[in-house]
Amino acid sequence: MPPEDSGAWLLERMRQQIGLKTLAASRLLDFGCGVRFTQAILDHRIPIRSYTGVDCFAEMIGFLRSTVRDRRFSYVLLDAHHSLYNPKGRPLSNETELPLPLHAFDIVSLFSVITHQSPDDAVFIFTLLRRHTAAQGRLLFTCFLDAGIAGFEDRSPDKNGGRCFYNPDFLTRLVEDCGWRIVQRAPGDGPLIGDSFVCALA
Repeated sequence: MPPEDSGAWLLERMRQQIGLKTLAASRLLDFGCGVRFTQAILDHRIPIRSYTGVDCFAEMIGFLRSTVRDRRFSYVLLDAHHSLYNPKGRPLSNETELPLPLHAFDIVSLFSVITHQSPDDAVFIFTLLRRHTAAQGRLLFTCFLDAGIAGFEDRSPDKNGGRCFYNPDFLTRLVEDCGWRIVQRAPGDGPLIGDSFVCALA
């Protein structure tokens, strides 16, 4: 499936799961953005108030900034360390910040992000994004689950965050400790899309 089509499918899935009739009034913060949502919104003319993409891939962010002319779109480079995707980046910490307004986004999405994060980095990410979520906003993330493990397992061959699994109860406590409450959950779709969770500010 081309990225613009997979992006449109994910946006529609997200819209339905959050319970919106349309994304037209939504300010979307897409953490770990890639290019597919940008392509989907533009190619399929999906109505949206604004789209802000955040990623650690500098070349891609530079490309998007230089080629996307639609004023609804903006992009942020977060030079965050990841053993697989950005090994030379800066480790996430409580001091990590985004150059974005606080409490300004109606939807925050993390598709296939927590699937590549250790619990420590997941905590930093959930805590960071909480600052930028509007009072009635929603956060949606996907995660691979396994009730048979104690807490967390990195199942990638090199143990570099390639494919991470969480115990559901462990994940719930982690999310709640970061100031969120889970309001909706849906099963994964195939081997690549993990279970998805919708969260509200606690």
